[in-house]
Amino acid sequence: MISVIAVDLDETLLRNDGSVSPRSLTALADWENAGHRAVIATGRPPRSARRIPEPLLHLPCVCYNGAAIYQNGTQSYAQTIAAPDARWIVERLLAAGLSGWIGIEIDDVLYINQRSERWGHVYTPDLLTVAEQPAAKILLSMRDYLAAESTMKALPDSSKVLLSEKYDLAQIMPIQSSKATALHHLMSEWGISMDHVAAFGDDVNDVEMVAEAGLGVAMDNAVDEVKAVADRITASNDRDGVALVVEELLQR
Repeated sequence: MISVIAVDLDETLLRNDGSVSPRSLTALADWENAGHRAVIATGRPPRSARRIPEPLLHLPCVCYNGAAIYQNGTQSYAQTIAAPDARWIVERLLAAGLSGWIGIEIDDVLYINQRSERWGHVYTPDLLTVAEQPAAKILLSMRDYLAAESTMKALPDSSKVLLSEKYDLAQIMPIQSSKATALHHLMSEWGISMDHVAAFGDDVNDVEMVAEAGLGVAMDNAVDEVKAVADRITASNDRDGVALVVEELLQR
């Protein structure tokens, strides 16, 4: 029996305007009131993951694509790229002479070497001044990453790359980080099997989570990679796809 809902935010629980529908809020509240658990599982950093409706802020949150877990406002789990490796990666990217921005996430702060309206960040012209600390992720546009691909084939063993065409985003992540791995850790802590988890997602960073859950649910707006591993496809994020499945589960 499904007893835990794990739900991605962007283009999954969140509508395209960034809001959560009243129907979805009611479904998740009913789910918890029935004695079940819910978890947010997002690629967002903690500061951005908190920008959700107040009724959801108490939920445990898997952030950074699984590199961190927050419970009751406290970080309970972390995976990072070791400081020497983070510096090496940033040095290689800078040496590639890319025209776009490069960012590095450290302790819930995003440092970027170019000013950007897209990201809440700290403008840092010389990223090497901060790349002396363990990093949750290193970011750049997918176009720039592919332009530097020949120089990035020798990434340190402590890191891996996650490419998202949806967001034109390359994320260099800790090798052990994924939403699925973080959920396994959290479920083990709770004494719950992944067989009892329903996971909802839409993008490549959700593939493992959806594949390994007892019930993997792809949004109608999901990329093909997520749909290929899902047990079922629900309506889109703008058509209450999460709420539809949660309501069905509550009726069982």
